[in-house]
Amino acid sequence: MHRQILVDESDRDLQRILWKPNYFAPVETYWLWTVTYGTTRAPFLATKALKALAEEEQSKFSKETATIRTDVYVDKILNGSNNLETTKALQLQLNQLLKKGGMELHKWVSNHPELLYDNKNLDYVFPSDSNSVKTL
Repeated sequence: MHRQILVDESDRDLQRILWKPNYFAPVETYWLWTVTYGTTRAPFLATKALKALAEEEQSKFSKETATIRTDVYVDKILNGSNNLETTKALQLQLNQLLKKGGMELHKWVSNHPELLYDNKNLDYVFPSDSNSVKTL
């Protein structure tokens, strides 16, 4: 998730890296353009980006922005329903909402196979019984 969040151009200089591949090489300068995973501020920035997206898109995605505001833990969205069609609709709308922010959901987990589609990522996870989760 962190690599999907761009840092404002005016702040990129604060993420400057000086690199020297060997002793005789000149110093090379690089700038990180995205939030850096593992830094102290990364979880806050990721959550703040999601909440800002929810605020911007409130009028178009009211149910989904409520999910973003209440059902997010770090980079996980924990939500569901007792109704398959409702859950499928939420899944589709969450994908559309997050694409507006340049993000994409990955690694779906569900107890219903119809919710586990993902054309790019085939790491489907199914509960094999009530006590364990198994990766197929």
